[in-house]
Amino acid sequence: MRIILNIILHLIILFIVAVFPIVVYTVMSDHDCNDFAFIGGGSYFIYAFYLVLKIKNHRAKTILLGVLYSLLSLCIGMLFTSTNEFAIIITVIMNLAFQAFLLIKNPRSTNQTVWKSYLINFIITILFSIFFTFLWFISMASAGLPSNHY
Repeated sequence: MRIILNIILHLIILFIVAVFPIVVYTVMSDHDCNDFAFIGGGSYFIYAFYLVLKIKNHRAKTILLGVLYSLLSLCIGMLFTSTNEFAIIITVIMNLAFQAFLLIKNPRSTNQTVWKSYLINFIITILFSIFFTFLWFISMASAGLPSNHY
């Protein structure tokens, strides 16, 4: 019975991940809301978070959850740039504050392996944030350049 419930859970999650973005895109395109047409892509993270939460190793789980959380916050920031060009900076700052809070919350003296995993997570988050913010500003700058077509 447990295997059947597990299979049903996977099928429901796969159904949500596979069908929800298509339905959202169709509805948003039909109603001329093209800015939010790809908002259904946020459901792709559901299955990724589920699979990471199934990992038994706490250190790997912590690092992978931090990476997924960083990617999710960057995607949300890029999604809302139609409202404000600097929304990605706001989500990056919120993400860094959250990761710093996790690092401070688990002091080094209590459990060194947990602290190291949060430290690795924080360093990866900083690298992701700097890299994607740099790419985002370069893409905004190149969008403002005149065309090179003659």
